[in-house]
Amino acid sequence: MVPISGPNVDSWIDEMSRLASRFVAGFETMHGYPPGEHYVSRSADGSGRDALAAVLSDAGARDLIDFYSHVAQISLPDVGPGFFVDEAEYVVEGVRGAQPTQVSSVPDRTVAVFGSDGGGALFAADRQTGEIVRLEGGSLIGDIYEVEESGVQVIARDFEGFMQFLSGELLRQIPSGG
Repeated sequence: MVPISGPNVDSWIDEMSRLASRFVAGFETMHGYPPGEHYVSRSADGSGRDALAAVLSDAGARDLIDFYSHVAQISLPDVGPGFFVDEAEYVVEGVRGAQPTQVSSVPDRTVAVFGSDGGGALFAADRQTGEIVRLEGGSLIGDIYEVEESGVQVIARDFEGFMQFLSGELLRQIPSGG
């Protein structure tokens, strides 16, 4: 696992903001209704990173902590099913019990939920491996996400891959010439 770097994340934020502007520019004409609010907001200070670092000491969570030192929140409601990355304070609340921290079908998978899509799936970082997983079709029982193995999809091997995943999803939704 290679830690994500600040300049890499900062240039990604700039690119995502540019792409989001292109995406919403012709959205209403194409779809007949106005788009939701699409943005990737920068972290104004290190408070999100510090709060996460206080509750996550796992090696696989390092990228998640680094990511939040640059990104505060993401909202892409009209891209695919919708993609959302929560503020760090919600991730901390999740680790403390408001979200699942274990996955039943993968007993050794300890996770930190950091976002969701518009279809009810959760995005989580594996706290040991750093993989980003999409959890779908399960139910929360205590701190365990009860789900069949088919409901756990690895969408990226790390946060850099997750950033590429979001960029790709947004690019696919922009009409050519848009």
